[in-house]
Amino acid sequence: SRNRRIRFSEARTEQALSPTFSHLNTIIGLGVFMIITTLGISYTGALYSDYLPINTSTTFDNTQSKYNVTRILGSGYTFDVEKYQKYSPMFLAPTFALNYGLSFAALIAAIVHTIVYHRGELWTRLRLARKQEPQDVHMRLMSKYREAPDWWYAVLFAIATAFGLATVLGYSSQCPWWAYFVSLIIALVFIIPCCMILGITNIQLSLNVISPYLAGFMIPGRPIGVMIFKVYSTIVLGQAQTYSQDLKLAHYMKIPPRITFWSQVVMSFWASIVQVAVMNWTLSNIPNACASDQTSHFTCPNGRTFFSSSITWGVIGPQRMFGPGSIYAAFRWFWLVGALLPIAFYVLTRFFSQKQLRFLHAPVMLGAMSWLPPATPLSFTSWAMVGLTFNWWIRRRYNGWWSTYNYITAAALDSGLIIATLVIFFAITLPEVSVPAWWGSVGVFETMDSLGTAIRKTVADGETFGPKTW
Repeated sequence: SRNRRIRFSEARTEQALSPTFSHLNTIIGLGVFMIITTLGISYTGALYSDYLPINTSTTFDNTQSKYNVTRILGSGYTFDVEKYQKYSPMFLAPTFALNYGLSFAALIAAIVHTIVYHRGELWTRLRLARKQEPQDVHMRLMSKYREAPDWWYAVLFAIATAFGLATVLGYSSQCPWWAYFVSLIIALVFIIPCCMILGITNIQLSLNVISPYLAGFMIPGRPIGVMIFKVYSTIVLGQAQTYSQDLKLAHYMKIPPRITFWSQVVMSFWASIVQVAVMNWTLSNIPNACASDQTSHFTCPNGRTFFSSSITWGVIGPQRMFGPGSIYAAFRWFWLVGALLPIAFYVLTRFFSQKQLRFLHAPVMLGAMSWLPPATPLSFTSWAMVGLTFNWWIRRRYNGWWSTYNYITAAALDSGLIIATLVIFFAITLPEVSVPAWWGSVGVFETMDSLGTAIRKTVADGETFGPKTW
């Protein structure tokens, strides 16, 4: 449901932990690159947006129906160009198309930003990685513990890589062995810039767009293979960021590095089993799970976005969706925005003395909205408002309270959300207990926006919209 998505987004990004400039850069990016641009696209009728909802991860054909991907698939779940030409091009909502463009820009901006702003520090850290002397109280206290040796990481990497390769080769994955290794290399390229940005801003960037974009050129027309490529590269980068975050927390909590290593390994293994088991149980026991009209609003918004991505990159492919002459060709130039914006901000800080300019952060402006859709602008504005309340207003006026309780409160909010989710699921959702109906639980799902009917133009039965050839 919409309200659940909002709360999930807020908890996920840990608003009370992000610095003030992260909130402000997110609001600037949301306003300029998402809201204003989306309104411009929608109210000029560009990209045939007159015929589409403004914000949804659902894809559409030229009759305004949900895109039926089975009509363009051939044998072995591969793309059939003749069926595609007889059926319809695929149309994306304005925010969904912008999400793809901004994702291109954010990853390029991450690399350029790291080179422009942090090249000196990065080079120094790499040279002194094994020769650091304890310089602060945390390093002095942690120096008494033995580090997890490099060969532990090497062995773990070899085992995980072997299991991944066995999965790709042992099943009908549509992903050749060389593509599997390319997916890992892409993740490795982005680990340092993305982890540096996460450490500074508490904003996590993802390969969930640029990875399948590249895979769509390497193994075109193979949706399963493209999605496997996407999952491996995206999860490797995501887990690297999460693990570095956990190492940082363990460093401050004075947890020995070897204990941190093994606790992560054991729980990752256990979580993989639990997650697959829960997913299988959910799909088998919750009626109509993931359908848009599911009675308990168990609609799987992230899964729906992933499915739409598989059509975009894996079936139809980036060349037809974003190549020259396509409906969304302009969005492939967003990488240029990502390359130039950090340089522009850097030049501004050099030529103007206002110290506030140094807080302009292109990767955050471009990449913080990666969950929109299925999230909504409200998800990010509410996140920013809560964050600014804690890290700007309370920090300035009640610094003693903030220093003592801010991070404890953030952890309590996350824990409370998890506990409340469990209680609601086992006490209400699972036994199908009916709850009192009121406007907040009923009316919000009866709006034109929720029903997907907020469209300015409709086509009559038997008619179509969009280009005549594709």
